Amino acid sequence: MNVLIDGRPLVGHRTGIGVHTAEIARRLPDPPLIASHAEIADRSGLERCTFRVDPMPLGVLWQQLALPRIDADVLWGPHGTLPVAWKKRSVVTLHDFTSITMPHRHRAQTILSFNLFIGRSLELASRIACVSRAVADEAMRGFGVDAAKLELVPNGVDDFFTPGGEEENYVLFTGTLEPRKGIDDLLAVWRSLPRPRPRLVLCGDAGWKTKVANDDGIERTGYVPRERLRALYRGAKAFVYPSHYEGFGIPPLEAMACGAPVIATRTGAIPEFAGDAALLVPPGDRNALRDALTRVLRDAALRRDLRARGPERARRFGWEPSARTMAELLRCA
Repeated sequence: MNVLIDGRPLVGHRTGIGVHTAEIARRLPDPPLIASHAEIADRSGLERCTFRVDPMPLGVLWQQLALPRIDADVLWGPHGTLPVAWKKRSVVTLHDFTSITMPHRHRAQTILSFNLFIGRSLELASRIACVSRAVADEAMRGFGVDAAKLELVPNGVDDFFTPGGEEENYVLFTGTLEPRKGIDDLLAVWRSLPRPRPRLVLCGDAGWKTKVANDDGIERTGYVPRERLRALYRGAKAFVYPSHYEGFGIPPLEAMACGAPVIATRTGAIPEFAGDAALLVPPGDRNALRDALTRVLRDAALRRDLRARGPERARRFGWEPSARTMAELLRCA
């Protein structure tokens, strides 16, 4: 079976949807062709795959004009949309609908490339994969998608992320620095802590509409390779993920796998995978976030308990079952 993958999520640094795409692609039984509009520099774990680049300045134009001309038995659109000219079998993966429900939290380019094509793509797709039950419910409620067309293909955590190392005195966030991730909530809560307070480490690419002042005690690492990311997870006194909305939320799961005491918002799939191995607070509730962070920082016994529960819980969410489900969807699409 010749599987073609829309490789746009793999262009640039591998985050979110890019992680999902790579982890599934590397585990498919039939090595796929990954096509894109620009070079994919990070091909780690994808050595079995083949690559094709048809250079074009805008990814969405490449998707609609160049991608349909590539021959394959089945197309996987991991970013949720398809070329409207595609006539063969296809599977799309839905991660969230925030460009529709929260347009003020996205760039115009993202809104146009997703919102213009999502409705038609859901009609065209042979099968639709959803990373969480919450996303599946939104697809049925918002677009009238038949439940029989949907399948859960959740994110997971790779065996690379394991506990180890010593606890250090910092609070960690990982993810793109953008409004949807609740960075302003985290900054406000951290600045309200009494001194001396742990330093705040913000790990991830700069997004948009989020400016972080060069306060004493705040470290911005930018994007880091996963070896450094694992070390940061392992050493964190607390990992805080105050996102306002997630379809799934990979960073809290990775942090749990590495034994970090996790505080996250009750959104997307986070309650499903976190269970009692993390402290969960309502999105946007700064008082609840501050209470949870203060509790974790002051209570060494609680941190030890969360460090023990996290890896045990995270082991239930590997990538292999999701890759098997995706392979079956592609085969039967």
